[in-house]
This record gives sequence, structure tokens and C-alpha cells, in this order.
Amino acid sequence: MALGKSIQFVRQFISDKEFRHECNVSSKEEIMKSNDFNETEFEDAITMQLVKCQSYEEAEQIHQVKYWFELL
Repeated sequence: MALGKSIQFVRQFISDKEFRHECNVSSKEEIMKSNDFNETEFEDAITMQLVKCQSYEEAEQIHQVKYWFELL
């Protein structure tokens, strides 16, 4: 179930500007705790989203989320 929550997090992060702002003022641990997933589940969600991409631009968005998360 947490995998589903991490997938939802990735989708919301891409589509919701206010949510991105909230995440940028939080730590990685706070984000994972409040969204109920761990780093492994986040990595799995990223991989699943990359498999579904149909264009380079979509894949680039997913990679940007991954890089942002790694920098936290």
C-alpha cells in the first residue's frame, strides 16, 4: 500500500505547484513520514513511473523528481 502512496506522491509533486512548495520546505524524513512511504518504495515508484512514460519529456520530469529527492 505504501508503494501506492509513493506513486501518488510523485504524481502530485509533478502536477501541484503548492504541494511542491510545501515539500521544498520539509526534510526528506518529514516528507516520507507524512506521506507514509520509505526510500525503497519511492525508488520503486520512480521506476514504475518511468516504465509508463511515452515521451522523453515525461521521463525527464520523473528523473527531475528523483534528483530533487536525492538532494534533500
